[in-house]
Amino acid sequence: MSRQPSLSQRANKRLNLPPLHTYVPPLQPFYDSELYPDGIINLSTAENSLLSGRLIEHLSRPITIRPQHLKYRHTLLLTTLPTVEELLPQYINDHFNPLVPVNRKNSVAGPGIGAVLAQLIWALADEGAGVLLTAPFYDDYVRDIVHPTMATVVLARPPADINPLSKDVLSHLETKILESADQGVKITVLLLCNPHNPLAQVVPQDVLEGYALLAEKHNLHLVVDEVFGLSTFDSAYPPAVNAKFKSILSYDLHALGVNPSRVHVLAGPTKDFGASGFKLGLLVSPSNLPLINLLRPLFNATPISAATDLLFARVLADKPFVAQFLVDNSAALGAAYELVAGWMTFHGLPFVRANAGVYVVVDLAPFIARIADASDGDTAKLDRAVVAMLAEKVFLKPTTLMADPIPTRFRFVFTQARPTMELALRRIERAFGAPLAPFSDV
Repeated sequence: MSRQPSLSQRANKRLNLPPLHTYVPPLQPFYDSELYPDGIINLSTAENSLLSGRLIEHLSRPITIRPQHLKYRHTLLLTTLPTVEELLPQYINDHFNPLVPVNRKNSVAGPGIGAVLAQLIWALADEGAGVLLTAPFYDDYVRDIVHPTMATVVLARPPADINPLSKDVLSHLETKILESADQGVKITVLLLCNPHNPLAQVVPQDVLEGYALLAEKHNLHLVVDEVFGLSTFDSAYPPAVNAKFKSILSYDLHALGVNPSRVHVLAGPTKDFGASGFKLGLLVSPSNLPLINLLRPLFNATPISAATDLLFARVLADKPFVAQFLVDNSAALGAAYELVAGWMTFHGLPFVRANAGVYVVVDLAPFIARIADASDGDTAKLDRAVVAMLAEKVFLKPTTLMADPIPTRFRFVFTQARPTMELALRRIERAFGAPLAPFSDV
């Protein structure tokens, strides 16, 4: 009998990694009012459907496909046709106010933020090196940090009474840098999501500057994920510190005392346009051209698809459409957030007030108390809540997966179309035997 072929040592290490997710939506069709009305409403994935019809209408106009779109990517890039490599830097220049204009030389585009981050971590961190984040954190960063490079995710875990988006967190980060070094894991990268995921707030300027100074002090690379930078909004439920988004690309890092060659930004338009499936991401590092030149050829094997380029280049080239879409998306986000924030307020559910992103962190403890047994521990309570909601065909993502110190919280994505959101809220109420909240007319 022939033996099973052995895997590489790298592959065997990956086989021993824990699974990426403990709680995942069932493998069955998601809800669609026409195709799958009995499907599960997935409120766990950070997708924005509020203006999908507007974008579909723009994308559905007649378009000319040229022979270059059918060939390898370098053929398309060597034409005079507009490409996302040209238009993504313009998008950043138009809306992020960078101190150093972004261009094709100081940025590199790839098939999504995750793919770009994975290549960036490969370049910045050796196997076993540490990438430092503050808990709670976006758990899919594990996929991009650990699985390609075998770097180590290191979490600073401030107490639950410390605001992770305040300057109070900086001392906890520094302590973790020193502790990690003593334990043999050298931190090389400090990673921050601004606006934050999952806490859905813009990081205040003094906190972002504190991250940059901390990275400078300890000779770390600072990576700032700004993918939700233009998905900000006003509402009747703002955070106590209602900061306005300011890209770190607009900071005078020299004046701050920070070497700009160690600061790198991830950005892109697909979250803003509710088009995550187009897979577009941009790494901007204006003062580290050797890094950019190293990474650019790595995407030859996994390039942006010509179909994505063809369709989204036309969107980005239509600057009046882009400008109006961003304004309207901000208004739509604010209205959608107010719907769920009002619903949570009615039910007495504590939530982290938001001013950015497509989700809100909510504590379902008052609901869980309706169905939990007195003997249930934290995990059992969480399991009961997930099972109860799945029974009513709705799925939320527990933030315990994101190292949240509060064990009854969930990340609640609120950017389904209004009828779908209202149906989801009714299903959640049924799951926990809660009264029906009134919905305001729109």
